[in-house]
Amino acid sequence: MNAIPINKNEDQAVFSDQVMKPKETDDEILERLASLKPLDYYRCRDSEAEVLGVKVTILDKIVNQQRVQCTDKQVIEKLEPHHSPVNLNDLLTHIESEILRYAILPNGASSAISLWIAGAYALNQFRIFPKLVVFSPEKRCGKSTVLDLVESFSHKALFASSISQASIYRVIEAYQPTLIIDEADTFIAGRNDEMVGIINSGHAKNRAFVVRSEGDNHTPTKFSTWAPMVLASIKTLQGTIMDRGVCIELRRKMNHEKTVRIPANLAQLNREVRQKLIRWVLDNEQAVREKQIEPPNIGNDRAIDNWMPLFTIAELAGGEWPTKVMTSYSLLNSREEELTPPVMLLEDIKEILSKYREEKMPSSVLVDKLLELEERPWREWRRGQPMTQNSLAKILKGFGIRSKNINYYGKTVKGFQVVMFNDAFSRYLSE
Repeated sequence: MNAIPINKNEDQAVFSDQVMKPKETDDEILERLASLKPLDYYRCRDSEAEVLGVKVTILDKIVNQQRVQCTDKQVIEKLEPHHSPVNLNDLLTHIESEILRYAILPNGASSAISLWIAGAYALNQFRIFPKLVVFSPEKRCGKSTVLDLVESFSHKALFASSISQASIYRVIEAYQPTLIIDEADTFIAGRNDEMVGIINSGHAKNRAFVVRSEGDNHTPTKFSTWAPMVLASIKTLQGTIMDRGVCIELRRKMNHEKTVRIPANLAQLNREVRQKLIRWVLDNEQAVREKQIEPPNIGNDRAIDNWMPLFTIAELAGGEWPTKVMTSYSLLNSREEELTPPVMLLEDIKEILSKYREEKMPSSVLVDKLLELEERPWREWRRGQPMTQNSLAKILKGFGIRSKNINYYGKTVKGFQVVMFNDAFSRYLSE
């Protein structure tokens, strides 16, 4: 049999392609996969996961993170710290003066916003960090101006006029930006409980995460929700959100009140301020962590938690800032808290009982007295119908107050002993 001739040059070329071509590193594989179009990626993900020795769901997550890293410059800003040490007192004074150039704010608000902005740079040194909630009774009260100012001074600011539930925790997991959300009332309204829960979860660092199923195998995956967040709305947001925020209520500017219009390059003008805030936090992380200042007790534990970062930053800044933060704390927390219906009911019952001279009150009598009150919701409690004994009992049950059989002028009726309300009054109603 004749031997088959071999083309040595061709054989060597094939051998060279197979052997001499350097093997891709893991990083190179991930970079290549991240650059693929989604459909192309899904066609090869199983085999690539096998090559890398990982589960497909794990590969999906890593590739998503790689895609985020590839597009970071398009989504968030990356800045180098300022080259010189920073005097925080001077820097905060500059930020506040700039805010007041462009915006009309209630007393105490400019100091609070300045301190919140600086505190957001040191977010990871705090146990709790509040939302910054900017709201107004009507449009054209300056919310957009305030948001533009906050964005221009903030660390890794990411502005959104609308955002989905999944986008919130995914963008925080990827970037930990300062998330600025305008028109929050339009997509949080209507008892969007899941959205509210995600936003509220980011209040305390140890609870700032959500768990969602990911990938084909529905693998439980933990996503961070720990990031500074600014929320702007017309009218107040849900009580649980307001309770976790430093809240600024804006009013429409009067004719005699003058401000400067915001320039188009505001963010660029304040670039050095952002660099200085980055530098100050890098130089003072330990001081922020170890010298946290607790605000005075004003009868609201949540307010103390919310304002601790602001008091800490003010103390470290020195100068007039400890006095300024105390003034802001007093002024901005003096706004009357919007009562929930159950607490409003307790308040009205307390007022009724203050004029009642007997030890027992039938449920029917209490309901009648509630229905006599003007400008209260009890006359049209459910679908335009007045409150009943059953609906009264249902609300009071939440406070541990349950009606029972009482003797009232020789008759056995459902009712309450007056002393049954004392514990709820002392716990839920301010003096």
